[in-house]
Amino acid sequence: MSFPVHNFEITPQDNIKSFAFHETIKEGQEVYFLGSLEANPNSDDEAEALFGVVVDKLKQSKILNAYERFEDVLKTVNHNGKSILSPAQTKPSLVIAFFEFNHLYLSQSGPSESYLVRDRSVSQISEPGDEGDDLFLNILSGEVSINDTVILSSDRLLRDLTSNQVVKIFAQDDFNKSCTDLQFQLNQNNSANISVSCIGIGKKETKAGAAGFLSKVVSTGEAMIPKTKKQKKTQGTGTLVRTEEEPSTEKEITEKNPSPDLETESTLDVPVPAAADTLYEEQNSFLPPPSASSPLFLKKFLDPNFMRKKLLPVAAILLVAFLLVIFIKFIFSFESTEKKELRESISIAYESLEQAETFLLQGERIKAQEFLDKAYESAQKVAKGKSKLFRSDLALILAQVEDKQLQVENAKKVTPNLVTDLGLKEDNLRAQGILELKGNYYVNDAKKVFKTVSNIVEKGLSASEKETIMAEASRPDQNLLLYLTNGPRIIEYKEGVITPMNTADESWKSGIDIRTYGRYSYVLDPVNNQIWKYERKRTNYSSAVAYSDGTDLSRAISFSIDGSIYILTDEGTIMKLFRGKKVDYDFKDLPSNGFSGKQLRLHTTAELDFIYILDPENQRILVFVKGDRYATYKKQILYGDLDVRNFSIDELGQKVHILTDDKIYNFSL
Repeated sequence: MSFPVHNFEITPQDNIKSFAFHETIKEGQEVYFLGSLEANPNSDDEAEALFGVVVDKLKQSKILNAYERFEDVLKTVNHNGKSILSPAQTKPSLVIAFFEFNHLYLSQSGPSESYLVRDRSVSQISEPGDEGDDLFLNILSGEVSINDTVILSSDRLLRDLTSNQVVKIFAQDDFNKSCTDLQFQLNQNNSANISVSCIGIGKKETKAGAAGFLSKVVSTGEAMIPKTKKQKKTQGTGTLVRTEEEPSTEKEITEKNPSPDLETESTLDVPVPAAADTLYEEQNSFLPPPSASSPLFLKKFLDPNFMRKKLLPVAAILLVAFLLVIFIKFIFSFESTEKKELRESISIAYESLEQAETFLLQGERIKAQEFLDKAYESAQKVAKGKSKLFRSDLALILAQVEDKQLQVENAKKVTPNLVTDLGLKEDNLRAQGILELKGNYYVNDAKKVFKTVSNIVEKGLSASEKETIMAEASRPDQNLLLYLTNGPRIIEYKEGVITPMNTADESWKSGIDIRTYGRYSYVLDPVNNQIWKYERKRTNYSSAVAYSDGTDLSRAISFSIDGSIYILTDEGTIMKLFRGKKVDYDFKDLPSNGFSGKQLRLHTTAELDFIYILDPENQRILVFVKGDRYATYKKQILYGDLDVRNFSIDELGQKVHILTDDKIYNFSL
């Protein structure tokens, strides 16, 4: 089982070397390797050494289960890779694809990606694994079918081409032309370096592809040249042995072997005995001798006894073989009712995905979502079935649904950067609030305030011995931070000094959140269904004034001010107050996955055009465009598996800082 494979590189760079290798492990087992390394004097040796580890381990392994064998190979590569690669080498872009007959096992490292082209769809079949020092972290396992195409790429290929373009390219009957067209399209659209291997499963091409062990660095616009194995007869023994030679040109081959018969004779890998005629007679006495044109031969061949004794048994064997082939074909073509239903569900899912992509390209998010739901529903029928058929298709469909769902929702996955580790300063810290003031960040738990300057954490300052901090706010114009406690009380922090403040009332009003606007401070009090307004005097605060005019605030959990007051409830609804009165306001075009809960947080300011909502349960930040009557959904940022407690948006709305129990991370919006 050897598949046609084509390799090429687009926009080569002096600081990058690309490699593609292929080796047959044994009958039915093939391994392919694609890699891009930072160029150094030892790049060639490093690449071949890595691939050598893969090949040696696969050939020597005694593990029978193919998945476990491939997993063991990757563990060995991860272990040896640290000594093979130069210390200055960043994590390279690598893909290893191992075929055992029609089953594929694949893993990748760095920015490389792999795709499966099947019928009218393209599916990404690799998973990023950037965390940790190991090269390979994830394994994809699934079955491939005749006419599938597996594409290995050193970088994201679908950044420059759409799925429809790739499907159209590989819908051609000639695999060689498909690969040439893909190379041409990438040359037209791609300005960055990328190397590609295209593997055709049972594909046809008008001329031989670049199969075999590939060890030449990719050059611009041409496939890498394979080494081939050629037999050579040793003198005196009559035995054929294999020797490794560089490939000859077509002209050289023609000159050396002008006769097709001579070429065939020189490449037969069988023993050539000295007494050939005698052996022929002993082993093949029922066949005519070499002098078949003699009258004696014709007489024997036409003899009825010869026909009956020699040819009839052969005919019987051929008939049995023919009937056996028909029977096997019938068995394999038979399909149970359950299998037909599963196949139909898979077909519907693929068609729905194609329709969803079409509507996405047209900007029809609602229509695209309908077809994604249909694809997911069809996939679930397969997932809930007792049969294990079509499991590889199921995995590909679900991965593609998830990928297109992100496009429908205009969602982006990010990897947050660690800014400050607060745990180095305070053990068992459980932070709950974060504020930005004059470029520095201030974190508080229930009792203390910690100032951070870059990644340096200053010693925590106690806000109150007896009281617990409930919420926090900043007043940049006065270089102040305000903390609302359960005293109830407002405590001010300025330049490292904590000052408990007094009000003209006998006591402060209770609340769960606090915000400032100008010289006023506002306290959200759902228990008393009110927002209390305080004016900052020279040395204290005024009496509390009821700001809300009867609006139901019993489910309110967070609020912000930009002149109007926006209030978020635990049900995931929004309200807007202007001069104390409620105005018509609502969310518009919400994402399919809604939000609710007590941990939601809302943020906006007069300078920002957007409303930001932290949704810790779904590990994301939602962005809405502020309007007069609606907060219209714009996008969402998925920050990954972090237990986020609070967040802060910079004044330009370009960067967000998120707070966990004891760490600060940031990422761009």
